[in-house]
Amino acid sequence: MKETHEFLIPDYYSKFSCKMGACRAACCVGWPISISMTNYFYLLGLDCKKDLRGRLDCGLRVIDHPTEEEYARFEPRYDGNCPLRMQDGRCALHAELGEEILPDVCRLYPRGIRAEDGIYECSCANSCEAVLELLLEQKEPISFSFKQMTVQTPPLVERMSFFETLGVEQRIRLHLGCIMQDRSMTLPRRMICIGDTLDRMDLAFEAKDKAMLDRILSETPTLGPDAFSEKDVESKHLEFGLQIVEQMIAILDGRSQSIRACGEAALSYFGEGESAIVRYREARSHFEDILPDWEIFYEHMLVNHMFFSRFPFQDRPESMHSEYVALCAVYAILRFLGLGCMAESKEKEALIDGMAATFRLIEHTEFDRFASHLLGRLGCTAKERLYDLMLL
Repeated sequence: MKETHEFLIPDYYSKFSCKMGACRAACCVGWPISISMTNYFYLLGLDCKKDLRGRLDCGLRVIDHPTEEEYARFEPRYDGNCPLRMQDGRCALHAELGEEILPDVCRLYPRGIRAEDGIYECSCANSCEAVLELLLEQKEPISFSFKQMTVQTPPLVERMSFFETLGVEQRIRLHLGCIMQDRSMTLPRRMICIGDTLDRMDLAFEAKDKAMLDRILSETPTLGPDAFSEKDVESKHLEFGLQIVEQMIAILDGRSQSIRACGEAALSYFGEGESAIVRYREARSHFEDILPDWEIFYEHMLVNHMFFSRFPFQDRPESMHSEYVALCAVYAILRFLGLGCMAESKEKEALIDGMAATFRLIEHTEFDRFASHLLGRLGCTAKERLYDLMLL
């Protein structure tokens, strides 16, 4: 059923359109596509042509432990493609019967609709290459505004974890996004400012002090006296930061098909020991020559990810510090894999493809929760250790 609401949306949202068959790495390739019980039984009784009926019957199966929201899935074919994907890259279901027939996940992706307590939001996932191409082209900070939209919304999943926000969750999230877009500071310094701000907010939440929280949200954040100096990047920070991110990538490569190719390529290219530092510096210089505005692109990716995932109030029982540690992991992995993707290339498509694959892992798995615990095991949750990751 279509509903009309005032949605808070990022400015790029109205420019987005699916590339369909022109996508280099389509969203229906390489991973099983889960659908709800309602969608499954609708497709089961669909009146369609014989070829499409065969694709549906052979490619769609009920999962082993179904729930109402995740009941069945389209299993990829031997070549990794969705069984509904035609030779020209289009979806056979969409081509024959139109967009409205598609299961919710296919009809909406990469759009993410959020609704809670009468507040509606909509944005797009960074795992879509078309979204990243828009963000790469945009030079101004991402702005957010309310727009009335009539959309066919999927059943909204009930939140399982609840947080003390003193009634201003959306304002907090937008404030953190503003810090990430404060171009008077380098991107690593903005990351550290976000961590400091979250620490202060935690004190306000613990005391249930609304006035203190209002002051935090009204102030321009600054770095404390113990903040790092970027000149340290050429000394102690880079060596430890590389060791940590390489260990993370090696572990994730074994668990994620999404980043395995670019992860293994980056690990192989940079190598280990002192030579890794030399090759990493060379790749960084090459990367920044090809993409002098790299900080703007990374800023956009991080702000969009934070808004899409409702950082730091994702629906899981984690502290805000753990969510911040996970955000640092996101930045470090994007930086390491971004340099790896471009080390022997001058084509921006190589970076887009690598970042889209990375966000398939980040935004469509329990990555954030796993990453914060992984960094804990690697001894990288204290501020001085997180600085090492920020300065990659």
